Amino acid sequence: MRFLIYILLFNVVINASHISWYGDYESAHREALKQNKHLLVLLVDKSKVVKELIQSTFMNQEYVQLINENFISVLVVKGQNSSYPIELLYTLEYPALFFLDKYELYSCKPLEGVITPSLVEKHLKSCF
Repeated sequence: MRFLIYILLFNVVINASHISWYGDYESAHREALKQNKHLLVLLVDKSKVVKELIQSTFMNQEYVQLINENFISVLVVKGQNSSYPIELLYTLEYPALFFLDKYELYSCKPLEGVITPSLVEKHLKSCF
């Protein structure tokens, strides 16, 4: 499982317009507090769709720069060993995209289920 995440993160890093993902929620939260940024949390299950979702929705999109400027992004895999606020990020549908402020309060309604570039762009425009 970790191997899949490392490959995914490596693919994200080598691409021109990408989001820098944290793999540890607590580190990301500390960084959000330090940089006075919101948290963008992508919660996924252990499926192969993760790579496709990252590539289609979070790479080479116009809104990627907006996300990088205003958010600390975290990729959380359901059931991972490192902790995250499961009560706060509770969902029955995967993937789920949560928008939190630096104090871990919802700043916008989460996206759950099918997440597409057009949905993310529309959501970012309406919320931020």
